[in-house]
Amino acid sequence: MFLAKTLLAAIISLIPLTVVAYPSIGDKVSWTGEINRNGETLGVKITKEILSHDKENHLWKIRIDASIGDENNSHIVETPDMYTPEKFKSIIADCVRKGGKLEKLKAPAGTYNTCKMSTTLTDGTLIERWWGDIPFGVVSKSTRDSGKIPVAKPDLDSIIAGL
Repeated sequence: MFLAKTLLAAIISLIPLTVVAYPSIGDKVSWTGEINRNGETLGVKITKEILSHDKENHLWKIRIDASIGDENNSHIVETPDMYTPEKFKSIIADCVRKGGKLEKLKAPAGTYNTCKMSTTLTDGTLIERWWGDIPFGVVSKSTRDSGKIPVAKPDLDSIIAGL
């Protein structure tokens, strides 16, 4: 019996464990919601996808697609700084100390442990972001104008990670 358990443990230790890590090429995250523009409520969809990583120059190439109502926009950006699981751990560890609030947030793509951080701009606009353990970090974002009227509220719709 001991020999069988020892052999089973040895065999299991040889099987590689798959861990989904981000950022990685192919990570794709979409948010959908509504935006209020000039009194009209329009559907919004934002998608970010990692296209490539230049390790030598430390640059990530990201495509950002945005649709607001009938308007579509797509562009590619390069950045040396990407959201990582380590950044999420740091955000969660310092969330309350930095004025945030730990919240469990339900979005169409699932339920996430998040840190809700709020920022008020000089014109009174309130921006709330819920940071989670996902590629690009933002699970949800809410923007309200100075009269606290909702301007935009896209929620996480889908995640494709670890391809």
